[in-house]
Amino acid sequence: METRINILVIDDDAAMRDACYQALTRRGHDVMSAKSGKEGIALLDKWSFAVILLDLKLPNEDGIEILKQIKAQDPEAEVVIITGHGTIQTAVQAIKSGAFDFLPKPFTPNELRRTVERVFKNRQLNIENVILKQTLKEKEKKEEIVSQSPAMAKVKEMVKMVAPTDSTVLIQGESGTGKGLVARKLHAMSPRQDHPFVVVDCGSLVSTLFESELFGHIKGAFTGADTTQYGKFEMANGGTIFFDEIANINLDIQAKLLKVVEEKTISKVGSHRVVRVDTRIIAATNKDLKKAIRKGLFREDLFFRLNVVSIHLSPLRDRKVDIPLLIDHFLDTYTAKQGKTVYGISQEALAAIENYSWPGNVRELENMIERLVIFARGETITFQDLIYSNTTFSGMSAPETTTLEDAERQHIGKMLERFNRNITKTAESLGIDRKTLRTKIKKYKLATVD
Repeated sequence: METRINILVIDDDAAMRDACYQALTRRGHDVMSAKSGKEGIALLDKWSFAVILLDLKLPNEDGIEILKQIKAQDPEAEVVIITGHGTIQTAVQAIKSGAFDFLPKPFTPNELRRTVERVFKNRQLNIENVILKQTLKEKEKKEEIVSQSPAMAKVKEMVKMVAPTDSTVLIQGESGTGKGLVARKLHAMSPRQDHPFVVVDCGSLVSTLFESELFGHIKGAFTGADTTQYGKFEMANGGTIFFDEIANINLDIQAKLLKVVEEKTISKVGSHRVVRVDTRIIAATNKDLKKAIRKGLFREDLFFRLNVVSIHLSPLRDRKVDIPLLIDHFLDTYTAKQGKTVYGISQEALAAIENYSWPGNVRELENMIERLVIFARGETITFQDLIYSNTTFSGMSAPETTTLEDAERQHIGKMLERFNRNITKTAESLGIDRKTLRTKIKKYKLATVD
């Protein structure tokens, strides 16, 4: 997906301004023009531009001086010098004064477009470096939504249909149901997938710094603002911004966020200059926003703007059919991570897990499986491992076996543990041959080391 670039052309030649406008807008970019340095500086006072094309030879104005004013007013803007009177010496002087590149006249529309897009790409790389330094950017997880329940099948179908669009999405569900995973899938399956996915954790940011985190700030905007800083919206330009637990932001920031959603523009703290942003918005909440609206805690107009497409995630207790699949998935993840060999879970342990209410949902289950892998004493997680590693299940008794097969499975499992999973010794103690024991081990999915 091509990113729209905000461009300013400063040139006294009307034909040149028009040629640049035509060449760049046909590629989908936003272009403003000025016939003098003074007029350009006035536009720069109101708007933020990613790339500025500046003619050095302006009537009654010093192009290098205009360049210095531009860089002083907006250090982030990349300036390309365009002139038919350029020399090597002039180009060197311009670059020393802050210009990024030099494009001599005459040039073709393709040469202009290539130059502008190359300059913008360099600017975006600089922003991505800032993201890496400021937020220790999370590794993009290529996780799938692990589920076989009808409720989650509907969610996966909605994600597939909505992802290719640019519609705003509101994901609702209890904490730990996988709202962040769904947001990442929406981004990964969208045309914006090659651009940043930026997370705003609305529950952890300090309210007094929230505006600066979202919109950035200029140097000197407040005490401690020693440098100009990009905000989350600029970091996510061309990509997706994900507001996790959006109900936690205050009404003042909600009003400013509504303006961004409607106008696709922001202003840094301490600056009145307008910055255009091309960002898809995904929001998530574990709260009832309609109830928050009635209490005056959430803006109704913002809710309607965010709730264009609504995806609801059911709690784990309502889709327990997913638990065995999730356990296998997390076992694969954490056995590899911990370097341990754990092949499965006993029926008694699984029954206890399935009977639990899971207030922390999938996140709680994942954390528990990680602990079980760490504390597992064999290749199969037993009910005793569950008791030992998790206070949630302490004091519980193993579920009563209700069938002969359950009793046989439990007894063989205990004998395997007693003989350190040695097939020969276990078979002898059970009074059966090794082949019969192996058949039963395979039937009941009990691991051995023999």
